[in-house]
Amino acid sequence: MSMSPGDGARRPRRRQDWNGAWAARDPKRGEGPTGPTPGTGRRLGDAHVGLKGDLGELALSDLVEMMSMGDKTGRLVLSDGGGRVAGELAFRDGLLVAASRGSLRGEKAFYALLDMREGTFDFDGDAYVDDESCNLRAGIQAASLLVEGMRRLDEIQQMRARYPAPAVVRLQRAGAGTDDASEARVLAHVGPGARTVGDVVEGILVDGEFDEYDALKAIGRLADSGIVAVQIPRDLDGGTVGHGEPPQPELER
Repeated sequence: MSMSPGDGARRPRRRQDWNGAWAARDPKRGEGPTGPTPGTGRRLGDAHVGLKGDLGELALSDLVEMMSMGDKTGRLVLSDGGGRVAGELAFRDGLLVAASRGSLRGEKAFYALLDMREGTFDFDGDAYVDDESCNLRAGIQAASLLVEGMRRLDEIQQMRARYPAPAVVRLQRAGAGTDDASEARVLAHVGPGARTVGDVVEGILVDGEFDEYDALKAIGRLADSGIVAVQIPRDLDGGTVGHGEPPQPELER
């Protein structure tokens, strides 16, 4: 079989760049795409490049990893499906230096943002990131946060199924105390009566000290020790309604 001179030539492999657009890369020189980034008029190699997209097409975890690998600097604004700002991430030379979502700051905010499945992102490479806005440990690698964040998400999904938002938390042992701050906060919100899981988590999120993960873990420990009882509404007993859904509205805003 005959072969044309170009058939045996090595072709540049294709990869998905941090902006989600497919581009050819020369394997010998390590060059990126030669054309401008779609919608920006600037090349990916530029020091400051803007980028907008849909989280349904490019997951936040992938976006963070690509920015980290690309040593990007700037601010990433995340909005929910209704166009409302849900949170922000800030980068310096690929390092994640700040995160915010509602009352949450730092690592807890980053973990909460990872739970976003829908919405849009807008990265501004020209945004100034001052030292005062940095609320993450200096020099922290995004990769380590992603590993812990994904582990927490898996555990949260299991806890949401076990303790869905409409479930009722009721005090069983009046006067029972605890040395754990998050458990004490849960007991304070439950009081002498009963509150739904969603109400408890929402109340704990107000000051930003604890997040959903902390709240659900505390509820679980208190339930296991018999200090509180968690009652699942009858219409949820089949395991199809409400299970696995976020128990508080803060994480969806």
